[in-house]
Amino acid sequence: MVKAFLIDIEGTVAPISFVKDVLFPYSKERMERFVRENRNKPEVQKVIEQVMEIEGRQMSPEEVVETLKRWIDEDRKIAPLKDIQGYIWKEGFESGKIKAPLYEDAYRKMKEWKEKGYRLFIYSSGSVQAQKLFFSHTEKGNILDFFEGHFDTKIGGKKETQSYKKISESIGIPTEEIVFLSDNPDEIKAAAEAGMKVYRLVRPGDAEYIENFQYPQIKSFDEVKI
Repeated sequence: MVKAFLIDIEGTVAPISFVKDVLFPYSKERMERFVRENRNKPEVQKVIEQVMEIEGRQMSPEEVVETLKRWIDEDRKIAPLKDIQGYIWKEGFESGKIKAPLYEDAYRKMKEWKEKGYRLFIYSSGSVQAQKLFFSHTEKGNILDFFEGHFDTKIGGKKETQSYKKISESIGIPTEEIVFLSDNPDEIKAAAEAGMKVYRLVRPGDAEYIENFQYPQIKSFDEVKI
């Protein structure tokens, strides 16, 4: 019996283009100013230290900024980058300059599932902070209360089976009672191997149908069978 939904963001509840064409450029354009103005704050200092640790050398603030910008271009799923992007996006969301788009079917079904008593959780490569900002400032308003919890790559990589087992243990629901929704085939495979029921979203412009894929592929949340 299904008790919970674990849901990806990019390509699943929102267009990938929002991240690639809006959020990434927004953080890249403001990276230098943000680091310069906030580098003495503990959370930003921690990011700077993590960047130098990953690069394995001492770096000037300018070199740190250039490294972070390069990681944006490379779409690196790396904690210090995700953290500092979250801080920058916070300014954008709270100022009203950014509003998160949602696929209509995703919004409608998540609302319905919540009202029916299913437990909803988010698992995204974006930081938990960024996830909460996203759902607090959508085109449908603040829908953060749809979700009981949020997970990012600090619990483990999204293509690793063990990550889904850890999430299951964390929320206290067996994997076989959780439905995982994502556009990424490797994530779908990992979650299925952990025992979750899975659906791969194939949205126009975000993903393409894979022939002979062994797991269900759907075009909208309306096709999810509970």
